[in-house]
Amino acid sequence: MTTGVPHKKKIAVIENSLFSTYTMRDSLMKRLMKEGYDVTVLTHTNSFVSHVEKSGLKVINIGSGNLNPLKILKYVFYLYKALKKIEPDLCLIFSIRPAIFGNLVARYLDIPTITNITGVGPLFSSRNLAYRVARFVYRYALGKTRTVFFQNYDDMHLFIKNKFVKEEIARAIPGSGVDYIKFSPMAGNHSDDHFIFLFIGRLIKDKGIFEFVEAARIVKKKYPRILFNVIGPFWHQNLKSNLISKNELQNWIIEGIIDYEGEKKDIRKYIARADCIVLPSYREGTSNILLEAASMERPIITTNTTGCKETVEDGVTGLLCNVKDSNDLAEKMEKMYHLSSEERHLMGKKGRQKMINEFDKKIVVNKYLAAIDDVLNAKDYNFSPQLQTLT
Repeated sequence: MTTGVPHKKKIAVIENSLFSTYTMRDSLMKRLMKEGYDVTVLTHTNSFVSHVEKSGLKVINIGSGNLNPLKILKYVFYLYKALKKIEPDLCLIFSIRPAIFGNLVARYLDIPTITNITGVGPLFSSRNLAYRVARFVYRYALGKTRTVFFQNYDDMHLFIKNKFVKEEIARAIPGSGVDYIKFSPMAGNHSDDHFIFLFIGRLIKDKGIFEFVEAARIVKKKYPRILFNVIGPFWHQNLKSNLISKNELQNWIIEGIIDYEGEKKDIRKYIARADCIVLPSYREGTSNILLEAASMERPIITTNTTGCKETVEDGVTGLLCNVKDSNDLAEKMEKMYHLSSEERHLMGKKGRQKMINEFDKKIVVNKYLAAIDDVLNAKDYNFSPQLQTLT
């Protein structure tokens, strides 16, 4: 698809943290540069900054807009300063905090935006002051964005029902999609003496890490040779009630329940050597980990909730368990363990085919290119909200 750029248009990408090599955003940025756009990423820089800059993208560190009021003000100031300097024709905005602050600043500067709601977390359920304020501000923040992409239909309908967005600008996409070539099956090279369940995710409660550990504790009493591995970073940009401590993690390791392998840039070899990937998350936009694991022909166990259930055909490509229910998760782990290797292999095969058919990253990238083309062409003639809809 060619977007037809008559002049070198400037696009600013506002994101919480730099994306890894394998995300849709990385593919989209590369495609935009190939199409002739001048792209700058405004973000909180992390370990992926060298990779991103080598690809030709410009990066400006604006910090992270966490829940601290002073840091929020600082974040908004740096965001405003960066956008004034760049003078972009369009902003692409990803995730919750940028969706609020990025849209507010862009609206003030009269810059059109396309917004991606990557997940809602406790936005609608939490009584915390920060989330109550966020619910109040969202209606105004998203009032002028041209298109809002949602990673599942549940989130989209919630935002429409609560009048955060108008139905005509809301679009559902299959998460961030998956690069099924990059995430192809690999040889696992692990010993037949051990069965490995692998959790991959940020170490926060909402990802279900406590349920994973408790289920592991239950299963390990019966089957001590089963291994329960954990990969993922500590996270400090959530409410304290959602965080785990290093002491908690250390106690799990000392107890012999889990093996913690830290944070990994490339998780493919770890997925390949696991027998089953487990993510008992409370809610997701659409889990990239589950898409990548299924694409690599690994059966998965995840929760029967928004952003997780869509990735699994229960009993066919994996198993679904109840949310916040470590006993049910333990039962599903035992069920997976007792399947024959041929049955798990067939699950993996069917899971990969589901990813190719429904979650191909190209689907998401092409929807973005169409939306970008629509907004920029509309801007050339008329900057009115009536031109916000996609055909």
